[in-house]
Amino acid sequence: MAENEAPEFLYHVKRTITDYHEDKSGATRTTDILGTFTDLVVAKQAAHSALASEGYLRDDFEEYETKNETDSEEWKHGDGVIVFARAPAGQEFEIRLDTKPNVLKFKGNEAGEVEGHLHYVLQTTINYNNDRIGGIQHTEVEGTYATRKAAFEAAKTALLDDEVTKESFAEYDEKEEFQGEWPYGDECLVHAVGETGENFLVSVKAQPHSHQHHHCNHHGGNKCECSCSHTEGGCKHKQCKHEDCECNKKTH
Repeated sequence: MAENEAPEFLYHVKRTITDYHEDKSGATRTTDILGTFTDLVVAKQAAHSALASEGYLRDDFEEYETKNETDSEEWKHGDGVIVFARAPAGQEFEIRLDTKPNVLKFKGNEAGEVEGHLHYVLQTTINYNNDRIGGIQHTEVEGTYATRKAAFEAAKTALLDDEVTKESFAEYDEKEEFQGEWPYGDECLVHAVGETGENFLVSVKAQPHSHQHHHCNHHGGNKCECSCSHTEGGCKHKQCKHEDCECNKKTH
């Protein structure tokens, strides 16, 4: 690949939290994209350190497993899962890589990460035919955009193409045209039901800990310039939970 040529694929570090504490069915889930990379090796490294980057320690979990530290015959969390963790209260964390074509030709920095405040169009598919309570579902990145406006416009047509129209679905609802209270959450823009019963939810989400917009809890909500002092398991996004870290020692 030429030096100035955009790579063919983007590698998204995807974190899904299934909240068994609040909902024993497993249908209540939160999926976020923690980072986007143009280098697969770097993306895998970021995936392995993703929970530490959010400020979690291994000791926070009653169970913590990584695929590269587990015998392949003993790994029970699926081929796509790189890290699995279970909190004492019952929430389960899964870290995966979502590989997608680099349609808009994003380029990575020297470290192989796409910088900026990215916005993602996420499509969640729930198959109630196979599981009436909604526990069988998956969320994928349908598009990556540099602006929220571009992501919103793309989300409106994420389920449509030259052959698939709104009329192709048994039910098709758009948030901006919906009458009454929208029941699918603030980030969801489109909800549709296929003729065979699958439910589709199209949402727009930004990275939860953008470098440009992160606010530190230790500084009254102001932008934090502290960095975690731990070299191993350091907190990339400055939400440090280490009691002896400088970020927690300082008062502002």
